[in-house]
Amino acid sequence: MRRLGLVASALLLAIPAISFARPMPPGDGTLVVTKGRGTIVLQVKGAVIGRMGNGKLTLTDNDPYDEQTPVVRHVRAKLQLNDATTVYKGQKIRYRMVEGSYRLKLEGTGIELSAVGRGWVTFDGDDRFVNDGMYSLNGTDFEAIPADQTDRIKLNASPPREPRRINQP
Repeated sequence: MRRLGLVASALLLAIPAISFARPMPPGDGTLVVTKGRGTIVLQVKGAVIGRMGNGKLTLTDNDPYDEQTPVVRHVRAKLQLNDATTVYKGQKIRYRMVEGSYRLKLEGTGIELSAVGRGWVTFDGDDRFVNDGMYSLNGTDFEAIPADQTDRIKLNASPPREPRRINQP
């Protein structure tokens, strides 16, 4: 009986040690765009909030029948392509998408955007301008938006932390 108690105690101590030793999965990534010009395509499962000075927003709700409804304001023209995709045109467009999966294609100037979640982004700056704005990805320093189209860049948290170790006497 004593051995059974010892084995049970050892297992109870080993389970937390094993769970702390495995690496943690990466969390949500972040994206911030300021004074953007050109085309930005963002596929994200999470939340997006922002505005655009002038241009066109093509919004695809990857699950249009869920409870989350995207909010887009100050549009001059709205074209519903299907249940999931809507095109908005105008000046001083404001948009907010929370707790969902969305694809946004922003084409225009004065793009201000903040996103949190998992997904990817591509940039294609406007060749007519020298400065196409700045972006920060996953908490890094701000960089200039490239003039040429980029490949998909992942939104993800910083690299996984090293496993936590438990000091055993």
